[in-house]
Amino acid sequence: MTRIFGILIAVLFLSVGQTASAQDGELLKRAQADTCPVPFRASNLETFGVPVCGMSNVRDRALGHAAAVMQRQLDYDQDGTPDNPAVVNELLDSGAFFAVFRRESDIDRFFDSLPNDAHETYETSTVVMEDEMDISGRKGWDPTVEEALHLVTQFGYAEVYPTVFGERKGSEIAVLMDQARGGYFQRVPRQYPAGAYYTYDDRSCDYSCQVTEFTFWAITSMRGYHQKRRGDIDEEWRLNTPSRMQQNARELVVMLSRPEFGIVF
Repeated sequence: MTRIFGILIAVLFLSVGQTASAQDGELLKRAQADTCPVPFRASNLETFGVPVCGMSNVRDRALGHAAAVMQRQLDYDQDGTPDNPAVVNELLDSGAFFAVFRRESDIDRFFDSLPNDAHETYETSTVVMEDEMDISGRKGWDPTVEEALHLVTQFGYAEVYPTVFGERKGSEIAVLMDQARGGYFQRVPRQYPAGAYYTYDDRSCDYSCQVTEFTFWAITSMRGYHQKRRGDIDEEWRLNTPSRMQQNARELVVMLSRPEFGIVF
């Protein structure tokens, strides 16, 4: 799986739209065409105002696919409304967006072209590459799902529910992650204890990054994304099916299932 070296992008956006009241829970609405930074272009697919932005050489099909995946992560039951409006509003307020590049070398060139003082402003996005997408659905796994869900949990859930989904030691999700890893490790250990079912081994991934990945694995396993992927992922994650999650991580399942979070399986 690809987490594009932790590249997280934020920009100063031109804000166009209408502000919703907290009383009626109406979502913030903004024109997506005005929320993608130059030289990105916006997808035309409705994603509840959360921008999905592609570089100029990204094909329309790939940009549309990324937007469709993002839309599904925000409205998993596909009832036409976000599963958690507060999370969507947080994404809008933070300026978070989903960036699509054609290939990894394009990412390198883009950031190399920025002035040094501009890099610090690129903080609230996740990135997917067109050449790693599984648009046809024939490969068995689409990294677009991972990067879209990272945006939702890292910049949405972690901010709206910091004591539960906060990407720091002591949050509920972090405590459950430490249990899954067999102990608290600020950095990735050289070897995990016997019995650990989450054994992410990318040593460039710090503690908050580990929480992001753990949240991704837990939610997508409950949604059945990995039922046929056990051999591909068992060096990192053992509970690849909803039944294994229920049997071995009951407390985690109960936490994710709390109605106020709107995490649909």
